[in-house]
Formats: sequence, structure tokens, C-alpha cells
Amino acid sequence: MPTPEPVALWRVFPLDRAAAPGARYSPRQVPPPTGRGRFDLPRDLSPVLYLADTPEHAVAETLQPWRGRCLEPWHLERAGLPLALVEVTLAPDVAAGLSDLCDPATLMALGTTPDVTASRRREQTQPIARSAWDRGTPGLRWWSSFWGDWHTVVLFTARIPDGLGFGEPEVLEATSASVLRAAQLLGMPA
Repeated sequence: MPTPEPVALWRVFPLDRAAAPGARYSPRQVPPPTGRGRFDLPRDLSPVLYLADTPEHAVAETLQPWRGRCLEPWHLERAGLPLALVEVTLAPDVAAGLSDLCDPATLMALGTTPDVTASRRREQTQPIARSAWDRGTPGLRWWSSFWGDWHTVVLFTARIPDGLGFGEPEVLEATSASVLRAAQLLGMPA
């Protein structure tokens, strides 16, 4: 029987090539808990890492504040640094343990419904993450607020000490394939 392949996920972040692994602006950095994210856990439980299932989805999440406007070079910078795309690979056993909010049985087990998971009100969505945490899962998977065929994964990083791999970051430019596709989907002409 073949060994299951790691699951490829994607993130966009400001890149400082001089940053130490795991430090701010490095591909491996897990942002400190803020409590502002849709599926954040309480700060004392675990930091979370939000990832997208495709490169263009990760880029679109970053560009969405300027949806419908012309793509500008500064859209691809944060904190004076270039934005980069990096592949994050998730061990197959960790991926298999995610609570899939697209699955009706999972929603029932977590005591929630699709309309609550789609809410933008954190007081409704963050308890879903806490319920998944209490059930021992390493994170959540749900559909993107852009399109139902894109999915986002939030990882409870305290439960994944060695389950992530990081590829070589690609600095994003207006001509990058993922930027062109995301900009097209967001109605952002170059």
C-alpha cells in the first residue's frame, strides 16, 4: 500500500530573507494569538495558522481589501517587505484529523450549522473552534467566503509540533501566476 502524500496548503506573508526560521517575517512564523480571527482559539490554548488550499486563494485573501480596483505594486508589500507565497505541507495523519466543517456529520458533532460557520461574527465562529479543540482535533477546514470550491484550513499549532513542512518562498510580483489569477477573479486589472 502506498504511503499517503502530504497535503499541500498555502500562505502569503511579508518575507524577510534574513529572519531566522520561526521568527517574524519568516515562512515558519506562526503569528501570535490575537483573538481577531474567525476561528481563533483563546490565547492560552494555542496559536492558529490560517492556510488556503490553492496559491491563488492564498493571494486572493491578501488582495481582497482592494477587490474591484486596479492592482498596484504596493498591494504586494506589507511592513515595507515584499509579500511571498509559500507551500506548507501537512502530514497526512494530521490532515485526516481536521474537523471538516463542510461535512454535515462534523457540523452535528460540533453542535453547529452552516450558517453559523459562515458568519462573520467571531462570537459565533470562535466557539466552533473551541469545540473542535475540546474534541482533540488539530484544526478545521471550511469553505472560503469567496467561493465554495476554495477551502481554508486553520491549524491549532500546539497540536502539530512536527507535522508541517515549508517550501521555498516565492516573492510575489504582478506577473506571478497566482497573482494574475487572483487579481482576475477579484476583478483587479493590472
